[in-house]
Amino acid sequence: MALIGLERALNILSQRTKVLVNNLANANTPAYIRREVSFFALMRAVLSGREEFTTSVQIDWSSPFRADGNNTSPERELAALTETALLYHSILQLAAKEFAQLSSAITEGRR
Repeated sequence: MALIGLERALNILSQRTKVLVNNLANANTPAYIRREVSFFALMRAVLSGREEFTTSVQIDWSSPFRADGNNTSPERELAALTETALLYHSILQLAAKEFAQLSSAITEGRR
């Protein structure tokens, strides 16, 4: 994956983290409807050249609602945050390898 793709992936994951933290902060707010950023759908769009960041935050109507009208679950938000952190770390490792290859190419393999 090119560095531009890795940068976009990190941006999407950063945005997803903000949305998930906001969901977690509003877990007890009556009538709050959780939001989601679909990382994999957005990355498919990025990789196919039809990226659309303007519609990346979506309201999640599919989750069951509680009696107070809220549909967040702290457990689900924490699990999604953990998944996001793992993806972020993995992509950072890929970026580090890309930079190492570029550095090697620039120095022609000499260090």
